[in-house]
Amino acid sequence: MDTEIRSSSNYYNNGQTLLPHRSNLLLQMLLQTNAYVSVIWSFSYLLHMIIWSFRLWNYTGLAMLLAYVLAVGTESLRLYASYSINLGIGATTMWLLLTLTPCVLLPALVYLRLAAALGDCWLQFISNVQLVLIALEALVALIHYALCTSSIREKQSRQLLMLKAKQL
Repeated sequence: MDTEIRSSSNYYNNGQTLLPHRSNLLLQMLLQTNAYVSVIWSFSYLLHMIIWSFRLWNYTGLAMLLAYVLAVGTESLRLYASYSINLGIGATTMWLLLTLTPCVLLPALVYLRLAAALGDCWLQFISNVQLVLIALEALVALIHYALCTSSIREKQSRQLLMLKAKQL
């Protein structure tokens, strides 16, 4: 039977307690890898924009800078949401993951990938690795979330059946 974590340092959101559950090791490894790849990508792309800054003093350069800021910000929020899904079950973080990834992050990454298409092979390679890791993480996170919520519902229904049996 799951017990609630009662210490004040383990409160997740607005005083709601966390229920411990088994996290997904594969998702954790993918998230750890993507955290490093994201940092390498962001510094590589920033260096690319600094090197080519003399050509970016126009609307294309401004659009690239905006897309870069959006991509780095949403990638950090997406990683936070994925870690939260892996370590605790929450519909808010799943909603954050499912809206940020396809609506903000992927268009920004694709735009930056196409804007630097004639650039370094390194930048193209690290962009491809990041997109593949994002796709794998989203797939594993959705499967993990579905399995965790179904097991919780199954436990709750078993507890209700046990309570009804005791009452009879």
